Amino acid sequence: MSLTVLLVEDDAASRAFVTDALCGGVRVDAVRTLAEAGDHCAEARYDLLLVDVGLPDGQGDAWLARQRALGNDSPAVAFTAELDGDRRRRLLACGFAAALAKPITAPALRIALRPWLGDPDWEDRVALAAVGGATDTLTRLRELFLAELPHQRERLEVALAAGDAEAVRRVLHQLKAGCAFVGARALAEAVNRLHADPASAEAARQVFARIDQSLANNDPNR
Repeated sequence: MSLTVLLVEDDAASRAFVTDALCGGVRVDAVRTLAEAGDHCAEARYDLLLVDVGLPDGQGDAWLARQRALGNDSPAVAFTAELDGDRRRRLLACGFAAALAKPITAPALRIALRPWLGDPDWEDRVALAAVGGATDTLTRLRELFLAELPHQRERLEVALAAGDAEAVRRVLHQLKAGCAFVGARALAEAVNRLHADPASAEAARQVFARIDQSLANNDPNR
């Protein structure tokens, strides 16, 4: 089952950024207000709460205090554009497990949230089993897989732009095979969604986001 995250963020661009950064292995429910967040928490327990602490309908720290009083013990991480040492200490003191400054890069966000969400990019156990436990072999296969990803991304863009569903599925079939060999779980999930519906713009966006994330996460120059 996917991990679940509640994102409380009033800025549309920031909501899309965080959702893309966490796609694959994580379900993100994104809301704009603390009132909406409270409604969601009343209906479900989340594995992680990501809260912009300055929202139009209130302050995230006060909202978290109310949630704790209601028995909501989900770990929470604060976002703020103004984060100095004093404010970080205040946010941690009121119950946030961590405080992150905005803006933040996607790799930095995933690293910061790894204690709660793990690393959805790779499924090492399954991949190692497929190569008989040979870590050197798996490392080499992943290097080859990542080297080919930009070319497959380009071919997929061309096929989608042409509206050629068969060509789209051919590229996706190659991607699925590669993902299976190297344990690229998150990308495989996105690929499967697009394979089922090649006309879905949202599914295509998720595949490109996952490809870009995989490349960024494994770029030695970052």
